[in-house]
Amino acid sequence: MSLKFNFHTKILFAALLIISSCTKAPSPPDGTGNKIILSTNTLSNATWTSATSGGVITGNSDLVILSRGICWNTDGYGKGNPTINDNKTVDGAGAGSFTTNLTGLFPNTEYFVRAYVTTQYETIYGDQMKFTTPAIALATVTTADISNITPSEATSGGDILSDGGGKITSKGV
Repeated sequence: MSLKFNFHTKILFAALLIISSCTKAPSPPDGTGNKIILSTNTLSNATWTSATSGGVITGNSDLVILSRGICWNTDGYGKGNPTINDNKTVDGAGAGSFTTNLTGLFPNTEYFVRAYVTTQYETIYGDQMKFTTPAIALATVTTADISNITPSEATSGGDILSDGGGKITSKGV
């Protein structure tokens, strides 16, 4: 039996031959130990409006780390689980450890944070941490007794016992 191929059939076979000879793009790790291990650092230096955190990226992986940082939110309903769609820092690329500052926080607010790395395939998240920024404290002052009282004057004063963690910008009686 003899087969005859028309022009369209020849084009189809040529296209299939070209497609089958193309190099396939690499696929993500298959779970055989070729993976990224990401941990979130404990938060420190928390103030009314900022805190310090970071992460450590280890593991034996051929994945390219395109970006890394910390993401955070105040989602009380879902108990956090911040993603890169929430507030985030961008702290370079590649494996290793990094430290970063979270800014623009609000006093006396509960935050959820976790480290992230973005590879050419996916975003990977570290363990979630939770912390609360300190409440704003008022300054503590005392007023001295009034003395040297005359019809037009009196003497007094005071002491600042604590600045409450803020900056004293004026004082007087």
